[in-house]
Amino acid sequence: MRFSILTLTLVVLFFISHVCATAMPEPKMDGLTLIRRAEAAATEPAPKPQKKKKPPTIWASPAILQDGTLFYIAISISTLLWCTGKGVDMTLDQQERQAEYVARR
Repeated sequence: MRFSILTLTLVVLFFISHVCATAMPEPKMDGLTLIRRAEAAATEPAPKPQKKKKPPTIWASPAILQDGTLFYIAISISTLLWCTGKGVDMTLDQQERQAEYVARR
């Protein structure tokens, strides 16, 4: 029983780490790219970005709804709840088997 719970826990942790790693990729930059960017920034003045004013809408669209983060959060919570339920179910099955064994004695 403990082996299966441990295995399930490790699989869930691996899944969550994999999802986190793929959801937030880090840009790969070598030293030469950083030097070129520093030189370009030193020679050219940085332009000020112009912010466009969005027209008012009745629909909210925060970033968490647009980039898929909410999906990964929901999958993680669902997996956690399923694992908890599976653990409770396994514990109850074990207790029932022990009770039947004691009753037969």
